Amino acid sequence: MNRLRWTFISIASGAVLLVLTLVLMSLYAVNTIANYNEIYSITEYIIEHSGNMPHIDLRKETVTEFSVYDEMQYETRYFSLLTDSNGNIISGNFDHIATVNDRDADKLLDSITEATSAPILTRIFADPRRRGIIYGSDSDFAYMRKQLSAKEMKEKYHSETFYKNKIASYDEAETDGGYIIVFLDCSRRILDMRSLRISSLVIGLGSFLMFFVIITAYSKRAIQPYIANHEKQKQFITNAGHELKTPLTIISANMEVLELIEGKNEWTESTINQVKRLTGLVTDLITIARTEEYLNDGDGGKLGDTIDATAVVHELADSFRPVAEKEFKRIETVIDDNVTVTGDKKRLSELFSILIDNAVKYCDDRGVIKIELYRRKKGLTYIVSNDYKDGKNADYSRFFERFYRGDTSHNSEKAGYGIGLSMAESITKLHKGRINVNWNNGVISFTVTI
Repeated sequence: MNRLRWTFISIASGAVLLVLTLVLMSLYAVNTIANYNEIYSITEYIIEHSGNMPHIDLRKETVTEFSVYDEMQYETRYFSLLTDSNGNIISGNFDHIATVNDRDADKLLDSITEATSAPILTRIFADPRRRGIIYGSDSDFAYMRKQLSAKEMKEKYHSETFYKNKIASYDEAETDGGYIIVFLDCSRRILDMRSLRISSLVIGLGSFLMFFVIITAYSKRAIQPYIANHEKQKQFITNAGHELKTPLTIISANMEVLELIEGKNEWTESTINQVKRLTGLVTDLITIARTEEYLNDGDGGKLGDTIDATAVVHELADSFRPVAEKEFKRIETVIDDNVTVTGDKKRLSELFSILIDNAVKYCDDRGVIKIELYRRKKGLTYIVSNDYKDGKNADYSRFFERFYRGDTSHNSEKAGYGIGLSMAESITKLHKGRINVNWNNGVISFTVTI
């Protein structure tokens, strides 16, 4: 029950975590894209108005690229630069940086020209994109550049937008045009996006932890109907098995008595064979039910015994060899010496036997059954393979389903009930191992790792 409960909790928690992650990442992505689009739209709007944001009369003008409000032109912080074609600063406008007044403009421009701007401008002109973000320790700026013709350059240089003192005059500079670059202070928006990212992580983690606590608290109640149904099924199989054993024993005894009185005939022999078959089925069903009970309850039974797997597999191979040879099939073995494993000897012997029996039954005529046992650091690897030329299109994902048989006709030529591999899987899980099947080049192999 605990194993099933934690499986339920893991699946439910994983699903919620996935949904939360997708929702929060989508919200953050939408918000981030919208913010960057607005930042670049404002920057482009400024650059298209010669490096200066004009007063926007909302009654007469509509700007669809970004949200406009009455105080926007006063709150927006930016500055503009004019450079020649080589990136040398010619003039600048710092009227819209709140921390810089008119008296400081020339000093700031000299400072930027001589030191600060050199690596920044180099980066801007080296970038094939005409826009980007410069992240700083104090402020973050979005920039956008636009190439100007010689005529446009001269007009902007002589306009009232840009300062010209302490900078070489435009007439002394190159006259083949240049660039206008606008820097928009986007610190608040970047900070908002960072805050949203942190808030999303906190909210997501808090929501996940809250759900995890709730689902853990109510998990027993959630899986209780399944547990009750599963218990009823196991109880039914066990009770029905025990109830069927008595009449089957009586029928078998009556058939033997009838044979003693009247002699053997095809009817009594067929009845006895079917009784044996049904008795084996009942026994196997009870075994599966008990194994799953141990598995679900976490009780391994006698799983603490040390088993000499080498001796067990040798003995089983020798016992199946006459059966295989009778059908003109050959058994080959590759078995390491002194292979031991901790577990339940009866169940592990049954696991080894089931796979060999299955290989002998379904091996191609005059084919080869190969039994391999290898020592691992803390366990063993057991492989049983056989020739099976018709296995290319088999549905191997269903081989361990109860009552599934690859032979869809379900004829009795190959005696079996379709639960042997299901039993093998249950026993392997009981010993915390893995079992898988694969087919390659006409050979099917079952591999058990414990």
